[in-house]
Amino acid sequence: MQVNIFSDSDRRIPRKKIRELISLIEEEEEPPDSTINIIFVRDRKIALLNRNYRGKSGVTDVLSFNIDNEPGESNIFGEIYISTDTAARNAAILKIGFHKEILHLCCHGLLHLLGYDHEKDDDAKIMEARERQYLGGME
Repeated sequence: MQVNIFSDSDRRIPRKKIRELISLIEEEEEPPDSTINIIFVRDRKIALLNRNYRGKSGVTDVLSFNIDNEPGESNIFGEIYISTDTAARNAAILKIGFHKEILHLCCHGLLHLLGYDHEKDDDAKIMEARERQYLGGME
């Protein structure tokens, strides 16, 4: 899987660790041979995306969009948008490092692209277990 990382944020993004995490997930989940874009934005941008695409007002930490389900390196499988402002607030509340929170959000976003969801309690338990598994492999 090709991973493109873009950032509109002034915060340092742990690109190498993100790529390691994606590789770890890729080994287990076998996503299509495509490209994913991970885009780091500020709160203002993610609030706009949240309103335009989900009909919800306010900021969120991560949004995932499936784009093309056909395999092929030139196809974009999906995009993950992460608010670095919200990630920094989350990290402070959880008393964890900013980079650890960024990795969590990348994992969460990619699992959404791969079809995981957390709308129902049983689905949330499965998704959270996968997150713990993959993030635990990064420590």
